[in-house]
Amino acid sequence: MDRWAFRFLLFYIVILCVQPQNRFTFLHPLQIADLTIVGAIGMHFLSHQQAGRSFIRAGPATISAILLMIFGFISLHTGAMQTSSAWNGDIDIIMKNGLVLILVEAMATTVRRVWAVQATLFFSVLWWIKGGLRLSSAGATYAGDRLMGPTVSLIENPNGFAYLLTVMIPIYLYFYQHSGRKWISWASLACALASIYIVLETGSRTGTVALLAAGVFLIPKYAAKHKVALAIGAVALYYILSIVSPSNVERFKTIPQQAKIFLGIGVDDDLIPEDEKDPLSMTQDEQSAWERRMKKKQTWALIQDYPVFGVGVHADDSLVKEKYPYATGQVHNEILYAGKQMGYIGMAIYTSFIVAMFYSGWMAQRRMKKEWPAIADLGWTFKMQAVVVMAGGFFSPLPWNPISMILAGSASALLLNLKSRSF
Repeated sequence: MDRWAFRFLLFYIVILCVQPQNRFTFLHPLQIADLTIVGAIGMHFLSHQQAGRSFIRAGPATISAILLMIFGFISLHTGAMQTSSAWNGDIDIIMKNGLVLILVEAMATTVRRVWAVQATLFFSVLWWIKGGLRLSSAGATYAGDRLMGPTVSLIENPNGFAYLLTVMIPIYLYFYQHSGRKWISWASLACALASIYIVLETGSRTGTVALLAAGVFLIPKYAAKHKVALAIGAVALYYILSIVSPSNVERFKTIPQQAKIFLGIGVDDDLIPEDEKDPLSMTQDEQSAWERRMKKKQTWALIQDYPVFGVGVHADDSLVKEKYPYATGQVHNEILYAGKQMGYIGMAIYTSFIVAMFYSGWMAQRRMKKEWPAIADLGWTFKMQAVVVMAGGFFSPLPWNPISMILAGSASALLLNLKSRSF
């Protein structure tokens, strides 16, 4: 029963990643996602009742998820600008993804099961790599040669597409290092390089910054242990850059200038007050960077004015707009969006997931370096994914996305398993 519960959970993760019910609408009446997660919960409960074990494991990520669900529910009912306590998309995301995290940590009771979760993500995202390559070869682009990707859930825009694949690159590199078969190793490396190409072809500044952040750690590691792979990667990257659309390459060249605008560097020297600038006088990318800065600035002001529970999980934007016109809708910064929803409490909970991912990976890497190198590298993979989430999340609008929640639960489970020697 316990094994089947875990298998159902893995299948649910596949559905979360691939979203087949959104690509193929005839699957909607079958309710495959709901039936799968209900089956996983039911079998997990029965198996643990029979064994006399607790339904959950109180690891760091689970504790944070429970707090998130509790304070999310409180904010839904007490938020200063929450005009309706009806169930909505934001609280739905918090509750469902929080539950998935709790189940991942509860069911991944061995190191091999943690590995199985990462392997499930590995195979699920192949769907999007295939889609990205096909769209690119067909010339299907968005807003000036930017690769859009299928407008589905997790990757409904170029930034989401790039963010998803960047988080997955460390997994493909892990399988390159530790697969027992050469063809799987080289196929994994090919997937990592294909992901890099797709990220660049999206023209996403978020994805590019996340790639650079991961590269700071990836290059030294591969230079020391995997010189052949690094050489192949360098040659492949040179080729990739030569085939990336010119408009995207030009867009990347503007990143330093857009970063200055976003961070507000040099704005004090401008004769025009920042809040009074005319967006119509800017280029598209300058306007995007400026609007993101204004969103960041005004959302931080909102959080300071409403520090306890923010303005609500799903605040009324008409009320927000009266005082904070640029803080409406989704804020392009995960930690600030969490703060908008739940104040400093939400920001602390969001940070705790990243800390749990990074710390658990670091501890696994340190403990298993000599005893089990493959698990030490799995810990290193979690560390790299935490770095990508930190970098990408600084510009991304969705703090409680399912991929980062699954990874946080997996990393926390890995730490618990190593402490209990559950291999």
